[in-house]
Amino acid sequence: MFKDIDDLSDSSVLIVEDSSLTQKVLSACLDGLCKVDCVFSAEDAIKHCLDNPPDLILMDWILEGMTGLEACKKIQAMDELNDIPIIFVTSNTNENQQELCWDAGAVDFLGKPIVARTLVNRVRTHLKYKRQTDILKQYSFFDGLTEVFNRRYFDMECQRLFKQNLRQQQSLSVIMLDIDYFKFFNDHYGHLQGDDALKAVAKVAVQMVNRPLDSVFRYGGEEFAVLLPNTDREGAQKIANAIVGAIKGLEIPHSKSRFDVVTVSAGVAVGKYGHYDNVEELIKTADQALYQAKDNGRNQSFLLDEK
Repeated sequence: MFKDIDDLSDSSVLIVEDSSLTQKVLSACLDGLCKVDCVFSAEDAIKHCLDNPPDLILMDWILEGMTGLEACKKIQAMDELNDIPIIFVTSNTNENQQELCWDAGAVDFLGKPIVARTLVNRVRTHLKYKRQTDILKQYSFFDGLTEVFNRRYFDMECQRLFKQNLRQQQSLSVIMLDIDYFKFFNDHYGHLQGDDALKAVAKVAVQMVNRPLDSVFRYGGEEFAVLLPNTDREGAQKIANAIVGAIKGLEIPHSKSRFDVVTVSAGVAVGKYGHYDNVEELIKTADQALYQAKDNGRNQSFLLDEK
């Protein structure tokens, strides 16, 4: 797999360097290999990573304000950022300084003055490792049947997005979806057609979710979940209603349902900043909303107002 990764042009490297000249030198060396962004301080680097995580960071050791070493430790301590590899670019290359690099969580270091070929080869190698890791994660985080994210990834992503939206004082909306009368569908039509129905529902849910950061997950059995970062109650309910309507519109026959076709019920919860102590409470609220949608007659969404 590693040898097959040749094109890194869509990979991104963040250069953290307080010298404009060094920024230009590093950027010129990497021109044509990958995308490059530059910041002058560790504080700006962390903000940049939170807003737009790079695939690799080239970090100067000595910076104004927070040092590169301190920034590396801070990034490594953050769940949403600690998978970003960091290479130190420094003139401090003695054994003691190298030990500090490793202890901080860096994956490599480069000495100054910069040797262009060494820089390019190190960056290329670590970008390939990052790409390979991302691919393996993707395989382990996808549901093989429906080709949406699985429950394992949902649990991880929920925690990450909850912390991120809390920090940015934004809303995180959750939609829980459940196929109505699915056991009766499986018993009557068989599990192969049941699998086809699951795949069709997942496909529609993905189509109704348009923003890159919005995600669809197979939560378990015939239940799906949708995570909508920075989405208010109106936006979340609009998407839930669109999913409910589009799935009924597929007109998949279901003679054991009161609707004669496959339908879903949807529960919506919106976690506004400061309204929930943890993500588990938010998910529980979405579940309660789902049960309310079922109690109300199914084939509909229900939004349970935030605390």
